[in-house]
Amino acid sequence: MQKKYLSMAISGAISALIAGVQVSGAIAQEQSAELTEEVLVTGSRIYQPGLDSVTPVQVLNAADLDLGAEVNIGDAINQLPAAGTPLFNRTNSNFDISNSGVVNVNLRDLAAERTLVLVNGRRFVAGVPGSSAVDLNAIPSAMIQRVEITTGGNSAVYGSDAVAGVVNFVTKKNFEGVELSSRYEVTGEGDGEEYDFGLLMGSNFSDEKGNATVFFGYTDQGAVFSRDRERTAVDAVGSYWVLDDGEVFDHYAPYYSSYPPQGRFNVTGTGSSSANYTYRPGPGNGILIDHFDNNGTGDEGIADGFNRMDYRLIAIPTERFLLATNTHYDFNDSVSAFIEGTYTTTKTKSELEPFPMDSYDIFGDANNGGIPLQYENSAGDMISNPYMPQEIYDAATANGLDGVSFVRRLSEFGGRGSENERQTFRTVFGLEGQFADDSWRWDVSYNYGQTTQAQVSQGQVDITAMRYALLSEENPDNPGEIRCVDATAREFGCMPLNVFGFNSASPEAVAYVSADQTRNATVKQKVFQANISGALFEMPAGDLAVATGIESRSESSVARNDALTVRGLNSSNASPNVKGQFDVDEFYAEVNVPLLKDTFVQSASLGLAGRLSDYSTVGTTSTYEGKLDIKVNDNILLRGSAAQAVRAPGVDELYDPGTQTFSQVNDPCNGITAASQGVVADNCRAVPEIAARIEEFGEFTLSQPELQGTTGFLGGNSELYEETANTYTFGFVHTPTYLPDSLSASVSVDYWDIQVDDAIFTVTQNNVADLCYGSASFPNNQFCDQITRYPSTHPYRGALEEVNSGSANVGEISTSGIDVAIDLDYDLQMAFSVPGAISWNLAYTNLNKYKIVNLRGEEPDNERGEIGNAKNKFTSTLRYKLEDLTVQWQMRYIGKSRIEDTDVSNEDCVEYSVECYTDAITYSDMQVRYTLRDIMSGNIELFAGVENMFDQDPPIVSSGFTNSDTGTETVAGVYDAIGRSFYAGFKAKF
Repeated sequence: MQKKYLSMAISGAISALIAGVQVSGAIAQEQSAELTEEVLVTGSRIYQPGLDSVTPVQVLNAADLDLGAEVNIGDAINQLPAAGTPLFNRTNSNFDISNSGVVNVNLRDLAAERTLVLVNGRRFVAGVPGSSAVDLNAIPSAMIQRVEITTGGNSAVYGSDAVAGVVNFVTKKNFEGVELSSRYEVTGEGDGEEYDFGLLMGSNFSDEKGNATVFFGYTDQGAVFSRDRERTAVDAVGSYWVLDDGEVFDHYAPYYSSYPPQGRFNVTGTGSSSANYTYRPGPGNGILIDHFDNNGTGDEGIADGFNRMDYRLIAIPTERFLLATNTHYDFNDSVSAFIEGTYTTTKTKSELEPFPMDSYDIFGDANNGGIPLQYENSAGDMISNPYMPQEIYDAATANGLDGVSFVRRLSEFGGRGSENERQTFRTVFGLEGQFADDSWRWDVSYNYGQTTQAQVSQGQVDITAMRYALLSEENPDNPGEIRCVDATAREFGCMPLNVFGFNSASPEAVAYVSADQTRNATVKQKVFQANISGALFEMPAGDLAVATGIESRSESSVARNDALTVRGLNSSNASPNVKGQFDVDEFYAEVNVPLLKDTFVQSASLGLAGRLSDYSTVGTTSTYEGKLDIKVNDNILLRGSAAQAVRAPGVDELYDPGTQTFSQVNDPCNGITAASQGVVADNCRAVPEIAARIEEFGEFTLSQPELQGTTGFLGGNSELYEETANTYTFGFVHTPTYLPDSLSASVSVDYWDIQVDDAIFTVTQNNVADLCYGSASFPNNQFCDQITRYPSTHPYRGALEEVNSGSANVGEISTSGIDVAIDLDYDLQMAFSVPGAISWNLAYTNLNKYKIVNLRGEEPDNERGEIGNAKNKFTSTLRYKLEDLTVQWQMRYIGKSRIEDTDVSNEDCVEYSVECYTDAITYSDMQVRYTLRDIMSGNIELFAGVENMFDQDPPIVSSGFTNSDTGTETVAGVYDAIGRSFYAGFKAKF
């Protein structure tokens, strides 16, 4: 619906709603504010001026963004209590090399693909290939007039993906003049420098019939390295151990990597570190010793492990160039044309430690998984590796091995990481207008968006070239020269690789085996839509208003990897190319029926909406929404809604052929004997290889290599169908009219409940194995078709060789909570003859429930109270304004949270002196802003501020826990992993 959006001047002070304040706060201000413009409030497409919002809406306006500290609009939105942990942001995506630096929004923690992002009420192209997740780097903050956020199902009004809610960015138009801005920020540690420059220009033309507004922006956010923070300077690990009544967590530091740059060489065939040769610093490549002390806990106290934190990032460097424009032209009073354009280039660079090579990945199971002790040279004679020290050769021979396996950090190759360049282009053009005395509005538009990604990842190796380079010999024609054994490989540039000791690999060998990964992806979106809304006829209680429209949308995505990556030959798992597209045609209708007016209540109305969609992938879907509002009097508004929303699967979920994974799968047949009872035992014994091992050994028992030797591919599923969500909201808005003229206030309280059924999750490999062997239809079912066991001719006969899996509609998500928003504005001059005015705003969310069922029929995983789903969260802002001076103090509170899903009691945590829960944490930001007026015929705003004013350290959540973000030692999508920062800047308006 459309309503008058008002801004209020209280004793010369602009009282702006903060992040998280419901639109009900604006409702209260309507009584004394002056009209500025009509806008569409997210949650309805009905044009009906003055209609109060039934759907709870949170608003960030331009003043809020100016007084905030974030240069990326996504960071501002992700501080709202209604926002969950973002899938990607600048501090949690360093290890996701394809998506490093992406910033998205995740309402109600239901995942980014269940939050619909709009710009001026229209869809925005995705920034993550194969997904609907929008990269908010592509949306310029300085071009935004306000942000409207609704939570709850809005699919009937806006279409698929609006399960958790909608974020609508409304951009500036009708701007006249020039606005130049600049900002600089640096952390308290002197790193992470940020530079931000913007130029906004606008002008009317053609006798005020048209306006063109354009924005140019540049942002450069510097890196923050893990090594430059005390918390993250040294490798650590988190672990848990089980008590009778739950799990208890602990934190260990230092906990260095056992893949050292000098190599660790196994001469016993077991995993015992004490029998592993390694090197310590010394002459040449180092001093060879016959044991390995990872963390310096042995008698010598010398650590031979590797500190990965020397290379890792807390914050990814991000560089952005932005161009945005809004142009419109009024042909007459009834018809206007408009064009919107956006172009953004974002460059990011992730950095992490050098590649950890395991010789088993090079040689497989042959020769103890390592360099053979004896192999043929080019003349056909048996030789040993000329680089291998005699001590290592003799020890391996004495233990009856035929090869020396090793692990080694490839430090000579430099750090790994990826450089990503993303370009987003979007244009919208169309016509809009009104008729019948402006009581009907219409618009027709075409939207084209495209995101391209070019990625290069360094520090990887060519597995085939590595195998050739590790088998070397002395050149018989040039004594003392070492060369590769294979003559064909030598013709193609093979250079021998020495892995024994520090910095032993020559630059030539490094160049030969290096193989950078490349990835290129393109996402395209095409949308045609037409809408019309207005008053159909008058009823006793008011006009019956309707809105209806059609939308035709096409989405496509393609991601192409280099040939080695596709085949899994560059030291990473095989990752296929992914290509797919889908189309959808939709029709929707919405009606608002006035029920009562000036009776025992001031007014009451019923809103109904429905949408019918025809997908090329999942077929026909339908959604609906019903909402009721009762305005009891000038002070109280009651509101409620019930809706069914849908989300159709994305391109990756449908068409990903499967990315290779190596993980330890729990074989349900492990431990089965001839006497074991039950369906699983019977099905396992039906496998000939398993039956043969039981007959020979009495039990099917798997060795450690067999347990760890399972591969598989996790991919999409073309048989997916849509997710369905039932959402409910009930609440009230209190806008007291009985307060003194010096005080205005509003309070809103809303209960919300969202239940997602048939949620699309990846079925785990363990679940595939259990469902196969636990089924009465074994082996003729869809799960058994995904399992391959080693044949009788293989040493691992009967063990799991490959277990494949993919996406399926097998999950459920249920969440509910209460939102509270308070908005107070106090004119101190009017009340106490004290100069100035203050405003205070609060947005609070209490999470009542958050449960996930990963596989239908399983017990739900209760995630309420875990990190990212704290029971209590709020943001609060206190502002004081005195003429041209504004001072703001903003607080963000995150309640006490569990480290992981556990029922352990606080008493156990205290008794065993371990950290099971994080403490509640409050962040404070401060800004001072002063306006210099009539400077060069314009105004200049000077501002300075501090983020995380009290330098609050985040709770330590170490590597080893599923929600830890590697390199940050915390959950960086929830907590501030950088620390205190200072900034200053100006905005000049002419």
